[in-house]
This record gives sequence, C-alpha cells and structure tokens, in this order.
Amino acid sequence: MVDFRPFRGVLPRLNKSEDIADRVSPPYDIISAEEQAKLQSKPFNITRITLGGVDGRYDHAAALLDSWLSSGKLAQDAEECYYLYRQSFKDGDGWLTRNGIIGVLRSEGYEAGNIIPHEETFPKVKEDRLNLLRSTATHCESIFGLFDRSEIDLDEVGRNAEALFECVDPSGTRHQLLRISDRAAVDGIRSMMSGKKVLIADGHHRYETSYKYSQENSGDERKAFVLCTMVSSQDTGMFVRPTHRLIRNLRFQEQGLLDSMAKQFSIRQVKDARAAEAIMDAAAGPTFGLLFPSGKAVVAEFSAPAGDILWSVDTYVCQEVILKGILYAMPKGNELEVEYDHDASSVESKVRSGKGDLAILVRAPTLDMTWKVAQSGRKMPKKTTYFWPKIWSGFVVYRMK
Repeated sequence: MVDFRPFRGVLPRLNKSEDIADRVSPPYDIISAEEQAKLQSKPFNITRITLGGVDGRYDHAAALLDSWLSSGKLAQDAEECYYLYRQSFKDGDGWLTRNGIIGVLRSEGYEAGNIIPHEETFPKVKEDRLNLLRSTATHCESIFGLFDRSEIDLDEVGRNAEALFECVDPSGTRHQLLRISDRAAVDGIRSMMSGKKVLIADGHHRYETSYKYSQENSGDERKAFVLCTMVSSQDTGMFVRPTHRLIRNLRFQEQGLLDSMAKQFSIRQVKDARAAEAIMDAAAGPTFGLLFPSGKAVVAEFSAPAGDILWSVDTYVCQEVILKGILYAMPKGNELEVEYDHDASSVESKVRSGKGDLAILVRAPTLDMTWKVAQSGRKMPKKTTYFWPKIWSGFVVYRMK
C-alpha cells in the first residue's frame, strides 16, 4: 500500500515586482555552473538552498530558509492540499501537456515492493543530500514518481482547482501550479494512490536519502515523508529520452577499435548521427551509433543473449560490452572519462571539434521496458533514462518542522 498524502505546502509569496520565475529552478543535479550563478543572483531563488552548501555543510542555507519564512517570503498553506503541476511543451510540430499530482509520499525500503527503483545511485550524492535534509528539515525538491493509469480525470480536477503560479522556462516549457483543496478530490486522489505501486522516474538519490533520514528520525511522523510529484504512465505527455555517452582520454586507433567491435557487433558505416539514429529507431535489439573525430560514423548492432531482461537495454550492453569489455580493456583504459549528453547533435559536435574521442549514441528504454526491468528486481545502469520535462523546484516545498 502506498501512503501518498495531501500536505500543507510552503509556497512563495510574491510582491508586485516579483515573478515566480525568479524563485524556481530545474533540479539541482542538471544545473550548470553558469546557470547556477544566474539563478543564485536572484535573492530568493530556491537554488540558494538546494545548492547552498559550503564544504558539504548547509547551516547557512538553513538559516537563509528560516529567514524567508520568518519574513513572509514563503508562507504555509492553512489546510492540507494536493497540488496539480501541469507542464506544456513542444514536441515536433505539436504541443503536449503532462499532469502531475504533488503530495508527500511515505518513504520505505524497496523490499516492501511498493516503491520501485530502476537505476543505480551514487553514495556521495546521497551523503550531500542527507546533509541538506539534516540542516533544513525541508524537502525543497520533489522526486518524480510514475504510477499505472489514473482513474481520476486530472483535466477535470484542474478545472476546479485554484491557479497559483505560471511561468515559461528558457526551453519554452510552460509550468503551472494549481491548488487542489476540494475535499472530495483530495480524498479521491489519496484513495486511488493507496492501491498503486510507484516507479521512481527521477530522484532515486533523494528518495533513498529521505528513507535514511526518516530512519534517523523514527519518532517524528512528519519526517517519514518525501515531497513527490506523481504522473500516470499513460499520460500523453509522458516519455523517456536517451542519454548518450561521450568518451575522453581514449588512446586508440580507429580501425583497431572497429575491428574489436566487429567480433561482437554487426558494423556498418553511415553518413552521420542523424542517419545512425534513423537505423537505431527502427532496430529491434540493442543498437548504437559510434561517432569519431575523423568524421566517420557507424552503426553497431548487438545480438542480445536470451534470458536476462537487462540485455535488452542499450545502456546495459554499452556498459558491459563496449565500456567494460572493450574500451576499459584497452591500454590506459582506466583513464577514460565519460560525459553524458541528451542531444545527439551536441555529442556529434563535441567529437567533431575535438572535445571528445568517441561518442556512443544509445536508445532510451520504453516506459514499458523500464517498468519490466524494475519489477524484475533489476536496476539499469546510471544515466539510462532521461524523463523530460524535468520537475522544477521551488513552486512548493515540504517543511518538516
């Protein structure tokens, strides 16, 4: 049983000269140094808290957050509500809209089978997020959870909800936050979610951190919950993007690498990244695009062994066969650096301009495949899925004291 509750959200209180865009941000882990500086130039932007650590300590960030509350820059709702978080974005020539429900989710161990992970995590990241929680006792960013099929018409709920904030981010995505306070709607959402299982789409580190934090504070019910945005897998605005790999410090002869690859892959040369992606999109099994500084581009197709679902996931084959089996085994393979990029044209440009030695284009797993891997008890490699648009931070936070 999933315990997903309404809560008394803490929201920005804007003066006449302020825009909500000055208060919010993308998730902390996708913000570049340049973007961070721009966001933190705003005096009340949420990144001053989420990225406000000094040598791993968040005492100053906690004091700053307290001052925003005491001065009225943030204010807590009077009653427990859910919040409807609507994102509208362009896809090709059309527009899509995705509806999420923001509430608080009771954190628990994965062994209970109600909350399902699908990716591995980094211990250092969890340590940093735990330090932030210990100092602030506030969830300033929401994890992103998927559930199977909404029995409630969220568009209808939205028509009866109170509009709070709206802004358009630099990518052109429109963000809207609405308050769901109608008791029948609130009770209906809580009842519906109690019968669901939740797949963590984004926020594995924050979820695992919140569970550890709840164990440290087992006597405090408020600290057993984590801020969460729930989206139905069947939402028309729900899809997954790939995360490509850019390899640096690779000392190799191009043909030598291709000869090694040919022992396990079917190799064919193509014109460029776009041509590689077209073949990859039509492929039934794991298929990769390899882009070289020389301008050469090839497609590598892999015949996956039967019996293990992970061999159907491109990033797993990339990790186990291309990286571990071939590249790391090459001279000085232990010096390789891997950068992640979601845009094929971007990694192609980096390789062509000498900023990388090899780009590996991968396909994203489908939502159905992501669920199947997670429910089998397996985990995909880090940076396998890229759910987009991201859940932005700062529209509403969950205060635990």
